[in-house]
Amino acid sequence: MKKISLLSTALLSCLLAGCAGSSQSASNRIPTISANTAYTKPRTLDNFHDYVQFLKGKAAAEGVSIATLNAQNNIRYVEKAVALDRAQAGRIVKRDPNQPPVLNPNGTTNYLNKVLTNNKVNVAEDRYWEVQVPLQRASQRYGVQQEYILALWGMESSFGHYQGRYDVLSALATLAFDGRREALFSKEFVNAMKMLDRDHIQRTKMLGSWAGAMGQTQFMPSAFLNYAADGNGDGVKDIWTNQFDAFASIANYLHTVGWDDKLPWGIEVTLNQPLDLALSGIEKHKARSLREWQAQGVMPLGFSAQEQEKLTALSNVDLWLVRPDKQVGRAFLVSNNFRTLLDWNKSNYFAVSIGMFADRIKERIGL
Repeated sequence: MKKISLLSTALLSCLLAGCAGSSQSASNRIPTISANTAYTKPRTLDNFHDYVQFLKGKAAAEGVSIATLNAQNNIRYVEKAVALDRAQAGRIVKRDPNQPPVLNPNGTTNYLNKVLTNNKVNVAEDRYWEVQVPLQRASQRYGVQQEYILALWGMESSFGHYQGRYDVLSALATLAFDGRREALFSKEFVNAMKMLDRDHIQRTKMLGSWAGAMGQTQFMPSAFLNYAADGNGDGVKDIWTNQFDAFASIANYLHTVGWDDKLPWGIEVTLNQPLDLALSGIEKHKARSLREWQAQGVMPLGFSAQEQEKLTALSNVDLWLVRPDKQVGRAFLVSNNFRTLLDWNKSNYFAVSIGMFADRIKERIGL
């Protein structure tokens, strides 16, 4: 009887311990949630923590370890990120399809005057001589001209100076919760978790812009996972503090999506006769040869030595007519490299600014 009593006591203790362990384990368990599952609770701040758990469930479904997910706490609602996102959305004017478009002949020029200043070109020249070694290594390894790597570095993070100080997980979770672009930001949150799970960076160092763009390259987590590169062979892909890695990552991105280092981005042109707007655009079927475009009155705007060199390089490849300001304003004949820049940022203004920035760097430095 004594043995049975002792056994019962031991069994009871074991069961109690087991129950406590099961309870603790259950509290740490994150149920997997498929990517297309919608969050159905109200988007009120008292549900934000619950929504973060919902996002963690999506990350768990894509293979992120429970240990990593449970370790990522203190994910906060970032009110300023929402305000900045809404301000950005407010600048996008939705046109009434029943009304004629408002013409903006100075759109391209105004954008370039804002982002491509003489001071920025001066800084690019100065920085080139400081970063020549990692820049040339990335250029040679991936087949991307130095001036384009430098232009993207300068435009995206002001040559590594402005990278953002927001906690990336908090910014992404906040913007996903806000709902305006939930599909985008929930995906980026999951990929940020993958970065942590694969030990690419520590959470305390994973800082970026209010929209979650990170490092000297301003990569979103998806871009980091797809294109970040180890430029100096140390086994780390550090786009925050390492210029070898930052330049290799920029060059690897362009190379991967189709860059051709034998081609310039394009040239500015003038239209010597009216041309149907439907002919412009970067769709594959709208490509024409330089000779075909010239036959329709599309002529180079300038005749400098640099422009002539570019025309020679573009003479036997597909070209597209891009008119960022529609029927009015400036026009450009562009190569597939321009289309590659649009993969980086889908703005014609941005792609033109990178092309022109690269041209000015090349001319200034003598590349």
